[in-house]
Amino acid sequence: IPLGKTVGGTTTVNSGTCYRVPDRVLHEWVTDFGLRELTPDALAPYFDRVERVLGVAPVTPATLGGCARVIARGADALGFKRHLPLKRNAPDCDGQGVCCFGCPTDAKRSTNVSYVPLALKAGAELFTNVRAQRVIVEGGRAVGVVARAKNGRTVTVRARAVIVACGTLITPTFLMRNGLGDQSGQLGRNLSIHPATGLIAVMREKVESWKGVPQGYAIEDFHEEGLLFEGAALPLDFSVGLMPHIGPELVALAEGFDRVASFGLMVSDTSRGRVRLVGDQPVVTYNLNGRDLNRMKRGIDILTRVFFAAGAERVLLPVHGFNEVHTEADLARFRETRIRPHDLEVSAYHPLGTARMGADPRTSVVDAEHQVHDTPGLYVVDGAAVPSSLGVNPQVTIMALATRAADKLAARLS
Repeated sequence: IPLGKTVGGTTTVNSGTCYRVPDRVLHEWVTDFGLRELTPDALAPYFDRVERVLGVAPVTPATLGGCARVIARGADALGFKRHLPLKRNAPDCDGQGVCCFGCPTDAKRSTNVSYVPLALKAGAELFTNVRAQRVIVEGGRAVGVVARAKNGRTVTVRARAVIVACGTLITPTFLMRNGLGDQSGQLGRNLSIHPATGLIAVMREKVESWKGVPQGYAIEDFHEEGLLFEGAALPLDFSVGLMPHIGPELVALAEGFDRVASFGLMVSDTSRGRVRLVGDQPVVTYNLNGRDLNRMKRGIDILTRVFFAAGAERVLLPVHGFNEVHTEADLARFRETRIRPHDLEVSAYHPLGTARMGADPRTSVVDAEHQVHDTPGLYVVDGAAVPSSLGVNPQVTIMALATRAADKLAARLS
């Protein structure tokens, strides 16, 4: 699970993909978590505001890249109806292909390019290389933060409200260290991650996957099943680490990298994990359940068929015992084989839910305005507060919820 340790956080090293939370997920939040204010109509203006700041727009044909062309051809051949360019926060992108390593031109409007400058212009102060250590609590209310700089200097900030936004994996452990936010016993629990994997195909034509947007295309035909297929092109020096070969076979793949296409899939997970504090370090545990395992297997099967329909010579699977498939018979053998979670090469990019929002203090950590149930004046405004798995890339949803939280907090403080 990659994290961005920099101004702008993980938005600096993500793919830039921008989805709104599906309406069906919001309906679940209303029924399952009592969040009656978070309806599609109520959140639409916040999504509009975020998308304007980010410059959200579909990827242009000029920057789609070779992998997108391969996937579009295969999806068409199989009769899929919902495959399309993704929307992204990079209106001036020139397709350099390294979104996940920091945009070299700042065309991707990660928060260090978009929201942080707006905040500074409005009078905010930004302290870098300063570690928050303690929330100051007086009379049961959060009134400030004590932090320490790299040079050892202590920084104390007094405030009418304290907002924790350390990210889904770090926010809960920060609160645990402070003994805050866990009256429900839910702090650090309910972790969803969108388990993901990727496939590599060797094509008969030149693909040159490093040219263009790495994640510029999607297949949405199976989204209601909890499967979303998205681009996952990476540079050669990173891709070789994901190839299931060594020695001469790996060298041959690398030498023919201009004919290699790749694509990814992720699952809207029903599995849940946990973040705990062991000593002074966060420890994450997550077990893939049978339902999500079966969906990942189905996703691998579907994506392999897409590659074959597009003319692939062979497809490399992220599954132990199935390094390569060459024919439909090979794929049929994969379908019939029982696989276990540890047989899969799995990654994840969207941790959510470890300080989840809800109306009931017994089953959640923060309320509908992001205030921690057991500590007035303390707020969690990041992915940790998102109540459940979204099934889509979460950055726009997190920013929309943050915009709403800012409006609510401003009204309360004024």
